[in-house]
Amino acid sequence: MIRRSVLALLAAAIVLPSALSAQQMTVAMVEDMDLAAPELPAGGDIVRVENRSDERFVDFVIGPLDLPADMGHLRPPIQVAEIPVDGWLQGFAVTMEDGAGSELPMDLLHHVNFIDPDKRDVFSPIARRVIAAGRETREKKLPSLLGYPIEAGDRMIISSMFANPVGTDFPEAYLRVRIFYSLEEDGFMQPRDVYPFYLDVMGPVGAKDFAVPPGKTVHAYEASPVIEGRILGIGGHLHDYATVLRLEDVTEGKILWEAEPEYNSEGRLTGVSESLLLMSGGVKVTPDHTYRIYVEYENPMAHPTPDGGMGEIGGVIWASKEVVWPELQRDDPVYVADLINTLEAPEKAGGHGNHGDHGGMEMDAMDHGQMDHGTMSSGDQASEATHEHGAAEEHDGR
Repeated sequence: MIRRSVLALLAAAIVLPSALSAQQMTVAMVEDMDLAAPELPAGGDIVRVENRSDERFVDFVIGPLDLPADMGHLRPPIQVAEIPVDGWLQGFAVTMEDGAGSELPMDLLHHVNFIDPDKRDVFSPIARRVIAAGRETREKKLPSLLGYPIEAGDRMIISSMFANPVGTDFPEAYLRVRIFYSLEEDGFMQPRDVYPFYLDVMGPVGAKDFAVPPGKTVHAYEASPVIEGRILGIGGHLHDYATVLRLEDVTEGKILWEAEPEYNSEGRLTGVSESLLLMSGGVKVTPDHTYRIYVEYENPMAHPTPDGGMGEIGGVIWASKEVVWPELQRDDPVYVADLINTLEAPEKAGGHGNHGDHGGMEMDAMDHGQMDHGTMSSGDQASEATHEHGAAEEHDGR
């Protein structure tokens, strides 16, 4: 059978309706049509890379963008750019600017994702989510002893989306993503290697939101990591009416982490607790164990919730420098389906970055000021899961 390729890059920016509806490629569709992974764009027409090696940061500047008042969502063409240095990524900052470098409202940014198409995720064979940021994100940094290893020439898919609810025209806007890094020569001790990980109750492929009808809604997804490591930071993403989000070790029957959804007096979700576990040594995860992400919603209304539901967990995991990652399988149907969705329907491909930085490096969970919020158990001290999972809807990404 002749394998078919999929056109990867739109010739011009597309303005999407607010509903952000998009056809999703599924694993079954990839298998049925015998699709191959799409080719990536050769470069970036609207991304500029500026390395300030003396200050240890590199800027990725996306633009110019014409953002008229009250426009719909603008999705520029997917960009591909390369990391220019060898070292460790240790944080990022995002700003919206005009042509003179003056700051613009962050409400103009819906989300931006940096995705490495040449490396896989910890829990699934999809392209690795490295950074995800939204309008609420300003600056996030890892502790100096931790870093995500990068090499000059590492390719990054840059997927972004913009909106303008401000009521003012911005004919020349730019998004600046500043990545802070360190080099081998910078200190007596090299940072420990950490990697972003990502789990979604809807699985690794396809749309991540789901309907929340009246009453209780439950979703869950199970996976195993491809490497052994220790979770050092973890956070999550939910929508209104969520009551439970947790990570479980199914093999041991234990709850490893449980979030605490934070609500205001009006019943609107304002945040999700995060945990930093440097002092305790983290929570060990191994390939021979199965882990479950589990979410519950309670809708007290007589109709479905207006924003639906999501349930995502992201964070960083420490792994030994001697750990051997399996070779990336570009013909894996899960990888192919995810890459097609990333290039052609990124608003639904997982980890949109809004309302909290999920789907990539969860710097929120590793910020210097964040310490052990929520409930986190370190392996042997984890409490046993006592709930029943018979009602859980488990997904395989198909």
